[in-house]
Amino acid sequence: MSDRQNKNIWFHGLLLLVWTSIGLGLRFTNLGAKSPSSIEISTLGFSLGHGFLGVSLDKAIAIDALLSPLQLDPTINASDVIHRLITESNHPPLYFILTHFWLKLFSWGNEIDALWIARSLSALFGVMAIPAIFALCKLAFRSLVIAQIAAALMAVSPYGIYLSQEARHYTLSIVWIIASLSCLVAAMSHQNRRTLVPIWLVCVWILINSLGIATHYLFSLVLGAESLAIAGFWLKYLLNKAEGFKKVESFDSPLSSLSSLSSFSPLFPLSSKGRWRIYIVGLGTLVGGLVWLPVARNVSESELTDWIQTSFQLSDLWEPIPRFFAWWITMIFLLPVEGTPLVITVVSGAIALLVLSRLLPAIVRGIKIQIASPSSHLSILILGGFLLSAIAIFLAIIYGYGKDLSKAARYHFVYFPAAIAIVGAALAVHWQNEQQNISSSFLKATGKPIVIVVLIMGLLGGMTVVSNYGYQKSKQADRLAVQIQNTSKVPVLIAMTYESHAQLRTLMALGVEFKRSSASLSVPKFLLLQSDRDNSGATISKLETILHRLPKPLDIWGVDFLIDNDDLEAFRCEKDERDFPGYGYRYWLSHCR
Repeated sequence: MSDRQNKNIWFHGLLLLVWTSIGLGLRFTNLGAKSPSSIEISTLGFSLGHGFLGVSLDKAIAIDALLSPLQLDPTINASDVIHRLITESNHPPLYFILTHFWLKLFSWGNEIDALWIARSLSALFGVMAIPAIFALCKLAFRSLVIAQIAAALMAVSPYGIYLSQEARHYTLSIVWIIASLSCLVAAMSHQNRRTLVPIWLVCVWILINSLGIATHYLFSLVLGAESLAIAGFWLKYLLNKAEGFKKVESFDSPLSSLSSLSSFSPLFPLSSKGRWRIYIVGLGTLVGGLVWLPVARNVSESELTDWIQTSFQLSDLWEPIPRFFAWWITMIFLLPVEGTPLVITVVSGAIALLVLSRLLPAIVRGIKIQIASPSSHLSILILGGFLLSAIAIFLAIIYGYGKDLSKAARYHFVYFPAAIAIVGAALAVHWQNEQQNISSSFLKATGKPIVIVVLIMGLLGGMTVVSNYGYQKSKQADRLAVQIQNTSKVPVLIAMTYESHAQLRTLMALGVEFKRSSASLSVPKFLLLQSDRDNSGATISKLETILHRLPKPLDIWGVDFLIDNDDLEAFRCEKDERDFPGYGYRYWLSHCR
Protein backbone atom coordinates (compact mmCIF):
# COMPACT_ATOMS: atom_id res chain seq x y z
CA MET A 1 0.00 0.00 0.00
CA SER A 2 1.41 3.39 -1.03
CA ASP A 3 2.03 6.31 1.34
CA ARG A 4 -0.72 8.23 -0.43
CA GLN A 5 -3.22 5.45 0.18
CA ASN A 6 -2.18 5.26 3.82
CA LYS A 7 -2.65 9.02 4.21
CA ASN A 8 -6.06 8.77 2.54
CA ILE A 9 -7.16 6.05 4.96
CA TRP A 10 -5.92 8.02 7.95
CA PHE A 11 -7.60 11.20 6.71
CA HIS A 12 -11.00 9.58 6.22
CA GLY A 13 -10.67 7.68 9.49
CA LEU A 14 -9.95 10.90 11.38
CA LEU A 15 -12.75 12.72 9.57
CA LEU A 16 -15.21 10.00 10.52
CA LEU A 17 -13.97 10.32 14.10
CA VAL A 18 -14.73 14.05 13.94
CA TRP A 19 -18.33 13.43 12.81
CA THR A 20 -18.74 10.75 15.48
CA SER A 21 -17.38 13.08 18.16
CA ILE A 22 -19.73 15.87 17.07
CA GLY A 23 -22.64 13.45 17.13
CA LEU A 24 -21.61 12.20 20.56
CA GLY A 25 -21.37 15.73 21.95
CA LEU A 26 -24.75 16.76 20.57
CA ARG A 27 -26.55 13.65 21.79
CA PHE A 28 -25.23 13.93 25.34
CA THR A 29 -25.75 17.68 25.67
CA ASN A 30 -28.54 18.40 28.19
CA LEU A 31 -29.40 14.70 28.06
CA GLY A 32 -31.05 14.69 31.48
CA ALA A 33 -32.47 18.20 31.39
CA LYS A 34 -35.69 17.55 29.48
CA SER A 35 -38.84 16.43 31.20
CA PRO A 36 -39.57 12.70 30.84
CA SER A 37 -42.29 11.68 28.44
CA SER A 38 -44.93 9.08 29.17
CA ILE A 39 -43.28 6.52 26.90
CA GLU A 40 -39.92 7.03 28.60
CA ILE A 41 -41.57 6.24 31.93
CA SER A 42 -42.82 3.07 30.23
CA THR A 43 -39.26 2.13 29.27
CA LEU A 44 -38.03 2.59 32.83
CA GLY A 45 -40.91 0.79 34.49
CA PHE A 46 -40.77 -2.27 32.26
CA SER A 47 -36.96 -2.38 32.06
CA LEU A 48 -36.80 -2.47 35.85
CA GLY A 49 -39.29 -5.36 35.77
CA HIS A 50 -41.96 -3.69 37.90
CA GLY A 51 -44.66 -2.85 35.39
CA PHE A 52 -47.44 -0.55 36.52
CA LEU A 53 -50.08 -2.78 38.09
CA GLY A 54 -48.72 -2.21 41.58
CA VAL A 55 -49.62 1.48 41.78
CA SER A 56 -52.73 2.05 43.92
CA LEU A 57 -55.88 3.43 42.31
CA ASP A 58 -58.77 5.36 43.88
CA LYS A 59 -56.53 6.44 46.72
CA ALA A 60 -54.45 9.53 47.49
CA ILE A 61 -50.84 8.35 47.53
CA ALA A 62 -47.46 9.92 48.27
CA ILE A 63 -44.90 10.57 45.57
CA ASP A 64 -42.70 7.60 46.58
CA ALA A 65 -45.65 5.23 46.12
CA LEU A 66 -46.41 6.77 42.74
CA LEU A 67 -42.83 6.38 41.55
CA SER A 68 -42.26 2.93 43.05
CA PRO A 69 -42.08 1.27 39.58
CA LEU A 70 -38.96 3.35 38.88
CA GLN A 71 -36.94 1.95 41.79
CA LEU A 72 -34.19 -0.60 41.22
CA ASP A 73 -34.79 -4.04 42.74
CA PRO A 74 -31.64 -6.21 42.51
CA THR A 75 -33.72 -9.39 42.81
CA ILE A 76 -35.55 -8.75 39.53
CA ASN A 77 -34.02 -10.44 36.49
CA ALA A 78 -34.49 -10.45 32.70
CA SER A 79 -37.21 -13.11 32.82
CA ASP A 80 -39.26 -10.79 35.05
CA VAL A 81 -38.85 -8.04 32.45
CA ILE A 82 -40.16 -10.32 29.71
CA HIS A 83 -43.07 -11.46 31.87
CA ARG A 84 -44.12 -7.89 32.65
CA LEU A 85 -43.97 -6.87 28.99
CA ILE A 86 -46.06 -9.81 27.86
CA THR A 87 -48.56 -9.20 30.66
CA GLU A 88 -48.96 -5.43 30.49
CA SER A 89 -47.60 -4.11 27.19
CA ASN A 90 -47.33 -4.72 23.47
CA HIS A 91 -43.58 -4.35 22.86
CA PRO A 92 -40.94 -7.00 22.09
CA PRO A 93 -38.39 -7.35 24.89
CA LEU A 94 -34.89 -6.96 23.44
CA TYR A 95 -34.37 -3.26 24.13
CA PHE A 96 -35.97 -3.46 27.56
CA ILE A 97 -33.67 -6.33 28.52
CA LEU A 98 -30.63 -4.33 27.37
CA THR A 99 -31.83 -1.33 29.36
CA HIS A 100 -32.39 -3.60 32.37
CA PHE A 101 -28.74 -4.67 32.37
CA TRP A 102 -27.59 -1.15 31.51
CA LEU A 103 -29.33 0.27 34.57
CA LYS A 104 -27.84 -2.44 36.76
CA LEU A 105 -24.34 -1.50 35.60
CA PHE A 106 -24.62 1.87 37.32
CA SER A 107 -25.19 2.87 40.88
CA TRP A 108 -28.03 5.33 41.13
CA GLY A 109 -30.31 6.36 43.93
CA ASN A 110 -33.31 8.09 42.39
CA GLU A 111 -35.56 8.30 39.37
CA ILE A 112 -33.68 11.25 37.86
CA ASP A 113 -30.42 9.29 37.63
CA ALA A 114 -32.30 6.34 36.14
CA LEU A 115 -33.77 8.57 33.45
CA TRP A 116 -30.35 9.91 32.43
CA ILE A 117 -28.81 6.44 32.39
CA ALA A 118 -31.64 5.01 30.28
CA ARG A 119 -31.35 7.92 27.84
CA SER A 120 -27.59 7.43 27.62
CA LEU A 121 -28.06 3.93 26.19
CA SER A 122 -30.30 5.31 23.44
CA ALA A 123 -27.79 8.11 22.82
CA LEU A 124 -24.95 5.60 22.41
CA PHE A 125 -26.93 3.64 19.85
CA GLY A 126 -27.58 6.96 18.10
CA VAL A 127 -23.83 7.57 17.98
CA MET A 128 -23.28 4.05 16.58
CA ALA A 129 -25.53 4.96 13.67
CA ILE A 130 -22.91 7.48 12.43
CA PRO A 131 -20.15 4.98 11.52
CA ALA A 132 -22.88 2.52 10.53
CA ILE A 133 -24.32 4.85 7.87
CA PHE A 134 -20.73 5.52 6.71
CA ALA A 135 -20.21 1.79 6.22
CA LEU A 136 -23.54 1.40 4.39
CA CYS A 137 -22.76 4.20 1.93
CA LYS A 138 -19.19 3.00 1.41
CA LEU A 139 -20.54 -0.47 0.61
CA ALA A 140 -23.36 0.80 -1.58
CA PHE A 141 -21.63 3.52 -3.57
CA ARG A 142 -17.91 2.67 -3.23
CA SER A 143 -17.42 6.37 -2.51
CA LEU A 144 -15.71 7.80 0.57
CA VAL A 145 -17.13 11.24 -0.24
CA ILE A 146 -20.71 9.97 -0.14
CA ALA A 147 -19.96 8.00 3.02
CA GLN A 148 -18.46 11.05 4.76
CA ILE A 149 -21.33 13.36 3.83
CA ALA A 150 -23.90 10.80 4.98
CA ALA A 151 -22.02 10.34 8.27
CA ALA A 152 -21.94 14.11 8.77
CA LEU A 153 -25.66 14.38 8.05
CA MET A 154 -26.39 11.59 10.54
CA ALA A 155 -24.18 13.24 13.18
CA VAL A 156 -26.01 16.58 13.11
CA SER A 157 -29.50 15.41 12.08
CA PRO A 158 -32.06 17.11 14.38
CA TYR A 159 -34.36 14.12 13.96
CA GLY A 160 -31.60 11.67 14.82
CA ILE A 161 -30.64 13.69 17.90
CA TYR A 162 -34.28 13.88 19.01
CA LEU A 163 -34.59 10.08 18.87
CA SER A 164 -31.22 9.64 20.61
CA GLN A 165 -32.32 11.73 23.58
CA GLU A 166 -35.42 9.59 24.18
CA ALA A 167 -35.11 6.56 26.45
CA ARG A 168 -36.70 4.37 23.79
CA HIS A 169 -35.81 1.65 21.30
CA TYR A 170 -35.73 3.72 18.11
CA THR A 171 -31.97 4.27 17.81
CA LEU A 172 -31.22 0.56 18.25
CA SER A 173 -33.83 -0.11 15.56
CA ILE A 174 -32.03 2.38 13.30
CA VAL A 175 -28.78 0.44 13.74
CA TRP A 176 -30.58 -2.79 12.75
CA ILE A 177 -32.15 -1.02 9.74
CA ILE A 178 -28.76 0.19 8.52
CA ALA A 179 -27.37 -3.34 8.94
CA SER A 180 -30.33 -4.89 7.11
CA LEU A 181 -30.04 -2.38 4.24
CA SER A 182 -26.35 -3.22 3.99
CA CYS A 183 -27.29 -6.88 3.56
CA LEU A 184 -29.89 -5.90 0.97
CA VAL A 185 -27.37 -3.89 -1.05
CA ALA A 186 -24.76 -6.65 -0.83
CA ALA A 187 -27.26 -9.33 -1.89
CA MET A 188 -28.52 -7.32 -4.86
CA SER A 189 -24.94 -6.61 -5.92
CA HIS A 190 -24.26 -10.35 -5.98
CA GLN A 191 -27.34 -10.92 -8.09
CA ASN A 192 -26.37 -8.12 -10.43
CA ARG A 193 -22.97 -9.78 -10.93
CA ARG A 194 -24.70 -13.15 -11.48
CA THR A 195 -23.07 -14.66 -8.39
CA LEU A 196 -24.82 -16.49 -5.59
CA VAL A 197 -25.54 -14.66 -2.35
CA PRO A 198 -23.13 -16.22 0.18
CA ILE A 199 -24.66 -18.45 2.83
CA TRP A 200 -22.97 -16.43 5.57
CA LEU A 201 -24.71 -13.28 4.27
CA VAL A 202 -28.05 -15.11 4.26
CA CYS A 203 -27.54 -16.13 7.91
CA VAL A 204 -26.39 -12.68 9.01
CA TRP A 205 -29.33 -11.04 7.25
CA ILE A 206 -31.82 -13.38 8.95
CA LEU A 207 -30.21 -12.73 12.35
CA ILE A 208 -30.31 -8.95 11.89
CA ASN A 209 -33.93 -9.00 10.77
CA SER A 210 -34.91 -11.20 13.71
CA LEU A 211 -33.17 -8.86 16.14
CA GLY A 212 -34.91 -5.92 14.49
CA ILE A 213 -38.33 -7.50 15.04
CA ALA A 214 -37.35 -8.30 18.64
CA THR A 215 -36.58 -4.61 19.12
CA HIS A 216 -39.63 -2.95 17.57
CA TYR A 217 -42.61 -4.37 15.72
CA LEU A 218 -42.49 -1.52 13.20
CA PHE A 219 -39.32 -3.17 11.90
CA SER A 220 -41.78 -5.36 10.01
CA LEU A 221 -42.44 -2.30 7.83
CA VAL A 222 -38.73 -2.27 7.00
CA LEU A 223 -39.00 -5.88 5.86
CA GLY A 224 -42.09 -5.03 3.82
CA ALA A 225 -40.31 -2.14 2.12
CA GLU A 226 -37.27 -4.31 1.38
CA SER A 227 -39.53 -6.97 -0.10
CA LEU A 228 -41.23 -4.44 -2.36
CA ALA A 229 -37.87 -3.07 -3.45
CA ILE A 230 -36.62 -6.56 -4.34
CA ALA A 231 -39.88 -7.36 -6.14
CA GLY A 232 -39.52 -4.14 -8.11
CA PHE A 233 -36.07 -5.12 -9.30
CA TRP A 234 -37.18 -8.59 -10.25
CA LEU A 235 -40.00 -7.03 -12.25
CA LYS A 236 -37.45 -4.76 -13.89
CA TYR A 237 -35.42 -7.83 -14.80
CA LEU A 238 -38.41 -9.47 -16.46
CA LEU A 239 -39.20 -6.30 -18.40
CA ASN A 240 -35.55 -5.89 -19.44
CA LYS A 241 -35.43 -9.54 -20.45
CA ALA A 242 -38.54 -9.21 -22.59
CA GLU A 243 -37.22 -6.00 -24.14
CA GLY A 244 -33.86 -7.63 -24.83
CA PHE A 245 -35.41 -10.54 -26.74
CA LYS A 246 -37.55 -8.15 -28.73
CA LYS A 247 -34.39 -6.38 -29.83
CA VAL A 248 -32.78 -9.70 -30.74
CA GLU A 249 -35.74 -10.72 -32.87
CA SER A 250 -35.61 -7.43 -34.76
CA PHE A 251 -32.20 -8.30 -36.29
CA ASP A 252 -32.06 -10.12 -39.60
CA SER A 253 -28.53 -11.47 -39.37
CA PRO A 254 -27.75 -14.39 -37.02
CA LEU A 255 -24.40 -12.77 -36.31
CA SER A 256 -26.03 -9.51 -35.28
CA SER A 257 -28.52 -11.44 -33.12
CA LEU A 258 -25.65 -13.22 -31.34
CA SER A 259 -23.92 -9.89 -30.82
CA SER A 260 -27.07 -8.39 -29.32
CA LEU A 261 -27.53 -11.33 -26.94
CA SER A 262 -23.96 -11.07 -25.74
CA SER A 263 -24.40 -7.38 -24.96
CA PHE A 264 -27.71 -7.90 -23.15
CA SER A 265 -27.06 -7.68 -19.38
CA PRO A 266 -30.21 -8.09 -17.32
CA LEU A 267 -30.29 -6.73 -13.81
CA PHE A 268 -30.64 -10.21 -12.28
CA PRO A 269 -29.42 -13.67 -13.34
CA LEU A 270 -31.66 -15.86 -15.39
CA SER A 271 -31.13 -18.76 -12.96
CA SER A 272 -33.64 -18.99 -10.13
CA LYS A 273 -31.06 -20.51 -7.76
CA GLY A 274 -29.84 -17.08 -6.67
CA ARG A 275 -33.36 -15.92 -5.98
CA TRP A 276 -34.02 -18.95 -3.79
CA ARG A 277 -31.43 -17.68 -1.32
CA ILE A 278 -33.41 -14.45 -1.05
CA TYR A 279 -36.50 -16.55 -0.39
CA ILE A 280 -34.59 -18.33 2.38
CA VAL A 281 -33.88 -14.95 3.98
CA GLY A 282 -37.59 -14.18 3.91
CA LEU A 283 -38.51 -17.58 5.33
CA GLY A 284 -35.88 -17.39 8.06
CA THR A 285 -36.99 -13.88 9.02
CA LEU A 286 -40.60 -15.05 9.14
CA VAL A 287 -39.65 -17.85 11.54
CA GLY A 288 -37.71 -15.35 13.68
CA GLY A 289 -40.71 -13.03 13.77
CA LEU A 290 -43.31 -15.70 14.55
CA VAL A 291 -41.88 -15.95 18.06
CA TRP A 292 -43.61 -12.69 18.91
CA LEU A 293 -46.89 -13.44 17.13
CA PRO A 294 -48.89 -14.12 20.34
CA VAL A 295 -48.05 -10.61 21.55
CA ALA A 296 -47.94 -8.78 18.21
CA ARG A 297 -51.41 -9.90 17.13
CA ASN A 298 -52.92 -7.76 19.90
CA VAL A 299 -50.97 -4.60 19.03
CA SER A 300 -53.51 -3.05 16.67
CA GLU A 301 -56.35 -3.60 19.13
CA SER A 302 -54.38 -2.42 22.15
CA GLU A 303 -55.67 0.58 24.07
CA LEU A 304 -52.08 1.83 24.03
CA THR A 305 -52.29 2.41 20.26
CA ASP A 306 -55.77 3.92 20.16
CA TRP A 307 -54.34 7.42 20.03
CA ILE A 308 -53.19 6.97 16.42
CA GLN A 309 -56.65 5.85 15.32
CA THR A 310 -58.09 8.25 12.77
CA SER A 311 -61.43 8.71 11.08
CA PHE A 312 -62.04 9.36 7.41
CA GLN A 313 -63.44 12.83 7.80
CA LEU A 314 -62.40 15.40 5.23
CA SER A 315 -60.01 17.14 7.63
CA ASP A 316 -58.24 13.86 8.37
CA LEU A 317 -57.51 13.15 4.72
CA TRP A 318 -54.98 15.91 4.16
CA GLU A 319 -53.41 16.29 7.61
CA PRO A 320 -50.85 13.45 7.29
CA ILE A 321 -49.24 14.99 4.19
CA PRO A 322 -47.88 18.21 5.77
CA ARG A 323 -46.79 16.20 8.79
CA PHE A 324 -44.80 13.90 6.49
CA PHE A 325 -43.02 16.90 4.97
CA ALA A 326 -42.30 18.35 8.41
CA TRP A 327 -40.63 15.15 9.62
CA TRP A 328 -38.67 14.80 6.36
CA ILE A 329 -37.27 18.32 6.61
CA THR A 330 -36.17 17.88 10.22
CA MET A 331 -34.19 14.81 9.25
CA ILE A 332 -31.78 17.28 7.61
CA PHE A 333 -32.16 20.62 9.39
CA LEU A 334 -34.26 22.59 11.84
CA LEU A 335 -34.28 26.08 13.34
CA PRO A 336 -35.85 27.33 16.60
CA VAL A 337 -39.63 27.23 16.13
CA GLU A 338 -40.93 26.07 19.53
CA GLY A 339 -40.90 28.06 22.76
CA THR A 340 -39.49 31.14 21.05
CA PRO A 341 -40.86 34.66 20.46
CA LEU A 342 -43.01 34.99 17.37
CA VAL A 343 -40.44 37.05 15.49
CA ILE A 344 -37.78 34.34 15.95
CA THR A 345 -40.21 31.66 14.85
CA VAL A 346 -41.11 33.62 11.72
CA VAL A 347 -37.49 34.37 10.84
CA SER A 348 -36.51 30.73 11.43
CA GLY A 349 -39.34 29.55 9.20
CA ALA A 350 -38.38 32.00 6.44
CA ILE A 351 -34.74 30.90 6.50
CA ALA A 352 -35.75 27.25 6.46
CA LEU A 353 -38.01 27.79 3.45
CA LEU A 354 -35.23 29.64 1.61
CA VAL A 355 -32.74 26.83 2.20
CA LEU A 356 -35.35 24.22 1.29
CA SER A 357 -36.19 26.01 -1.98
CA ARG A 358 -32.53 25.74 -2.98
CA LEU A 359 -31.87 22.34 -1.51
CA LEU A 360 -34.70 20.36 -3.12
CA PRO A 361 -33.69 21.11 -6.75
CA ALA A 362 -30.07 20.31 -5.86
CA ILE A 363 -31.07 16.96 -4.34
CA VAL A 364 -33.22 16.09 -7.36
CA ARG A 365 -30.35 16.94 -9.74
CA GLY A 366 -27.93 14.92 -7.64
CA ILE A 367 -30.21 11.87 -7.59
CA LYS A 368 -30.68 12.03 -11.37
CA ILE A 369 -26.92 12.15 -11.89
CA GLN A 370 -26.36 9.24 -9.51
CA ILE A 371 -29.01 7.17 -11.30
CA ALA A 372 -27.26 7.85 -14.60
CA SER A 373 -23.87 6.86 -13.16
CA PRO A 374 -22.94 3.17 -13.73
CA SER A 375 -21.10 3.05 -10.38
CA SER A 376 -24.08 4.19 -8.29
CA HIS A 377 -27.07 3.27 -10.46
CA LEU A 378 -27.86 -0.02 -8.72
CA SER A 379 -27.49 1.23 -5.14
CA ILE A 380 -29.42 4.46 -5.59
CA LEU A 381 -32.30 2.51 -7.12
CA ILE A 382 -32.22 -0.07 -4.30
CA LEU A 383 -32.24 2.54 -1.54
CA GLY A 384 -34.66 4.75 -3.43
CA GLY A 385 -36.99 1.83 -4.03
CA PHE A 386 -36.85 0.98 -0.34
CA LEU A 387 -37.59 4.61 0.63
CA LEU A 388 -40.55 4.95 -1.71
CA SER A 389 -41.89 1.54 -0.69
CA ALA A 390 -41.71 2.48 3.00
CA ILE A 391 -43.59 5.72 2.40
CA ALA A 392 -46.20 3.85 0.34
CA ILE A 393 -46.68 1.38 3.22
CA PHE A 394 -47.13 4.25 5.66
CA LEU A 395 -49.78 5.82 3.43
CA ALA A 396 -51.54 2.47 3.01
CA ILE A 397 -51.71 2.02 6.79
CA ILE A 398 -52.96 5.58 7.29
CA TYR A 399 -55.62 5.66 4.60
CA GLY A 400 -56.43 1.98 4.35
CA TYR A 401 -56.23 0.85 7.96
CA GLY A 402 -57.10 4.07 9.78
CA LYS A 403 -53.91 4.21 11.90
CA ASP A 404 -52.27 7.59 11.42
CA LEU A 405 -48.56 6.89 11.80
CA SER A 406 -47.81 10.46 10.76
CA LYS A 407 -48.97 11.77 14.15
CA ALA A 408 -45.71 10.80 15.83
CA ALA A 409 -42.36 11.77 14.34
CA ARG A 410 -40.67 8.82 16.07
CA TYR A 411 -42.39 6.23 13.85
CA HIS A 412 -40.58 7.54 10.78
CA PHE A 413 -37.33 5.96 11.92
CA VAL A 414 -38.33 3.15 9.53
CA TYR A 415 -36.93 4.95 6.47
CA PHE A 416 -34.72 7.57 8.16
CA PRO A 417 -31.35 5.87 7.34
CA ALA A 418 -32.28 5.43 3.68
CA ALA A 419 -33.25 9.11 3.44
CA ILE A 420 -29.87 10.16 4.91
CA ALA A 421 -27.99 7.88 2.50
CA ILE A 422 -29.83 9.19 -0.56
CA VAL A 423 -29.43 12.84 0.42
CA GLY A 424 -25.75 12.19 1.10
CA ALA A 425 -25.33 10.65 -2.36
CA ALA A 426 -27.13 13.58 -3.99
CA LEU A 427 -25.05 16.21 -2.17
CA ALA A 428 -21.82 14.37 -3.03
CA VAL A 429 -22.50 15.12 -6.70
CA HIS A 430 -22.29 18.84 -5.97
CA TRP A 431 -19.24 18.43 -3.75
CA GLN A 432 -17.34 16.52 -6.44
CA ASN A 433 -18.44 18.62 -9.42
CA GLU A 434 -15.17 20.25 -10.37
CA GLN A 435 -16.82 22.30 -13.12
CA GLN A 436 -18.65 24.33 -10.51
CA ASN A 437 -16.95 27.29 -8.90
CA ILE A 438 -16.18 26.47 -5.27
CA SER A 439 -16.97 30.04 -4.26
CA SER A 440 -20.22 30.17 -6.20
CA SER A 441 -23.23 31.70 -4.50
CA PHE A 442 -25.44 29.43 -2.44
CA LEU A 443 -28.41 31.05 -4.16
CA LYS A 444 -27.32 29.18 -7.29
CA ALA A 445 -27.46 25.94 -5.31
CA THR A 446 -24.32 24.50 -6.87
CA GLY A 447 -20.94 23.26 -5.77
CA LYS A 448 -19.54 22.83 -2.30
CA PRO A 449 -21.31 25.83 -0.72
CA ILE A 450 -24.69 24.10 -0.68
CA VAL A 451 -23.21 21.06 1.09
CA ILE A 452 -21.53 23.28 3.67
CA VAL A 453 -24.69 25.30 4.26
CA VAL A 454 -26.78 22.15 4.70
CA LEU A 455 -24.32 20.77 7.27
CA ILE A 456 -24.26 24.09 9.12
CA MET A 457 -28.07 24.15 9.11
CA GLY A 458 -28.06 20.60 10.41
CA LEU A 459 -25.66 21.56 13.20
CA LEU A 460 -27.86 24.51 14.14
CA GLY A 461 -30.83 22.13 14.09
CA GLY A 462 -29.05 19.73 16.41
CA MET A 463 -28.33 22.60 18.81
CA THR A 464 -31.97 23.62 18.51
CA VAL A 465 -33.11 20.19 19.68
CA VAL A 466 -30.71 19.91 22.62
CA SER A 467 -31.67 23.45 23.70
CA ASN A 468 -35.35 22.43 23.68
CA TYR A 469 -36.40 24.87 20.96
CA GLY A 470 -37.42 22.04 18.67
CA TYR A 471 -39.03 18.64 19.21
CA GLN A 472 -40.39 19.70 22.58
CA LYS A 473 -42.30 17.16 24.64
CA SER A 474 -46.00 17.17 23.85
CA LYS A 475 -46.68 17.33 27.60
CA GLN A 476 -44.28 19.63 29.42
CA ALA A 477 -44.39 18.21 32.92
CA ASP A 478 -41.58 20.46 34.16
CA ARG A 479 -43.51 23.64 33.35
CA LEU A 480 -46.74 22.36 34.82
CA ALA A 481 -44.94 21.38 38.03
CA VAL A 482 -43.54 24.89 38.33
CA GLN A 483 -47.00 26.34 37.64
CA ILE A 484 -48.53 24.26 40.45
CA GLN A 485 -45.75 25.11 42.91
CA ASN A 486 -45.93 28.83 42.16
CA THR A 487 -49.73 28.95 42.40
CA SER A 488 -50.68 26.81 45.40
CA LYS A 489 -49.69 27.86 48.91
CA VAL A 490 -51.54 25.04 50.68
CA PRO A 491 -51.28 21.23 50.39
CA VAL A 492 -51.96 19.93 46.88
CA LEU A 493 -53.73 16.90 45.46
CA ILE A 494 -53.05 16.21 41.77
CA ALA A 495 -55.90 14.09 40.40
CA MET A 496 -56.08 12.25 37.08
CA THR A 497 -58.67 9.83 35.77
CA TYR A 498 -57.36 6.37 34.94
CA GLU A 499 -58.22 4.51 31.76
CA SER A 500 -54.93 2.80 30.86
CA HIS A 501 -51.24 2.81 31.67
CA ALA A 502 -50.93 5.94 29.54
CA GLN A 503 -52.60 8.12 32.20
CA LEU A 504 -50.55 6.51 34.99
CA ARG A 505 -47.29 7.12 33.14
CA THR A 506 -48.30 10.72 32.47
CA LEU A 507 -48.89 11.29 36.18
CA MET A 508 -45.59 9.59 37.01
CA ALA A 509 -43.76 11.93 34.62
CA LEU A 510 -45.25 14.82 36.54
CA GLY A 511 -44.18 13.17 39.79
CA VAL A 512 -40.59 12.90 38.52
CA GLU A 513 -40.57 16.66 37.99
CA PHE A 514 -41.70 17.29 41.55
CA LYS A 515 -38.95 14.93 42.73
CA ARG A 516 -36.46 16.82 40.57
CA SER A 517 -37.56 20.23 41.87
CA SER A 518 -35.51 21.84 44.63
CA ALA A 519 -38.40 24.03 45.77
CA SER A 520 -39.02 24.07 49.51
CA LEU A 521 -42.78 23.66 49.11
CA SER A 522 -44.43 20.44 50.24
CA VAL A 523 -44.65 17.66 47.67
CA PRO A 524 -48.26 17.01 46.57
CA LYS A 525 -50.23 13.82 46.89
CA PHE A 526 -51.47 12.07 43.78
CA LEU A 527 -54.76 10.40 42.86
CA LEU A 528 -55.54 8.04 40.01
CA LEU A 529 -59.32 7.75 39.88
CA GLN A 530 -60.84 4.96 37.84
CA SER A 531 -63.57 6.63 35.80
CA ASP A 532 -66.88 5.32 34.60
CA ARG A 533 -67.80 7.19 31.44
CA ASP A 534 -71.31 5.73 31.51
CA ASN A 535 -71.92 6.69 35.13
CA SER A 536 -70.32 10.02 36.00
CA GLY A 537 -72.38 10.16 39.20
CA ALA A 538 -70.61 7.09 40.56
CA THR A 539 -67.23 8.63 39.72
CA ILE A 540 -68.14 11.88 41.50
CA SER A 541 -69.39 9.94 44.52
CA LYS A 542 -66.10 8.03 44.68
CA LEU A 543 -64.18 11.30 44.51
CA GLU A 544 -66.31 12.76 47.30
CA THR A 545 -65.43 9.84 49.59
CA ILE A 546 -61.71 10.37 48.93
CA LEU A 547 -61.91 14.13 49.52
CA HIS A 548 -63.64 13.73 52.88
CA ARG A 549 -60.64 11.76 54.14
CA LEU A 550 -58.14 14.48 53.28
CA PRO A 551 -57.33 17.43 55.58
CA LYS A 552 -58.32 20.95 54.52
CA PRO A 553 -57.44 23.44 53.19
CA LEU A 554 -56.53 21.63 49.98
CA ASP A 555 -55.89 22.63 46.39
CA ILE A 556 -57.08 20.10 43.85
CA TRP A 557 -55.46 20.17 40.43
CA GLY A 558 -57.45 18.08 37.97
CA VAL A 559 -54.95 17.14 35.25
CA ASP A 560 -56.52 15.54 32.16
CA PHE A 561 -59.44 14.85 34.49
CA LEU A 562 -62.76 13.77 32.97
CA ILE A 563 -64.78 15.47 35.72
CA ASP A 564 -65.18 19.23 35.46
CA ASN A 565 -64.40 21.26 38.58
CA ASP A 566 -67.94 22.69 38.51
CA ASP A 567 -68.98 19.32 39.94
CA LEU A 568 -66.84 19.92 43.04
CA GLU A 569 -68.72 22.99 44.27
CA ALA A 570 -71.04 20.74 46.30
CA PHE A 571 -67.96 19.61 48.25
CA ARG A 572 -67.14 23.17 49.37
CA CYS A 573 -64.51 23.50 46.64
CA GLU A 574 -64.28 26.87 44.92
CA LYS A 575 -63.44 26.93 41.23
CA ASP A 576 -60.37 28.98 40.30
CA GLU A 577 -61.32 31.12 37.32
CA ARG A 578 -57.80 31.98 36.22
CA ASP A 579 -56.72 31.04 32.71
CA PHE A 580 -53.52 28.97 33.02
CA PRO A 581 -51.15 28.03 30.19
CA GLY A 582 -51.83 24.54 28.88
CA TYR A 583 -48.33 22.99 28.55
CA GLY A 584 -49.94 20.10 26.65
CA TYR A 585 -52.47 19.24 29.39
CA ARG A 586 -56.11 19.99 30.11
CA TYR A 587 -56.24 20.97 33.75
CA TRP A 588 -58.11 23.06 36.32
CA LEU A 589 -57.74 24.20 39.92
CA SER A 590 -60.23 24.14 42.79
CA HIS A 591 -59.68 25.45 46.34
CA CYS A 592 -61.28 23.21 48.98
CA ARG A 593 -61.85 24.61 52.47
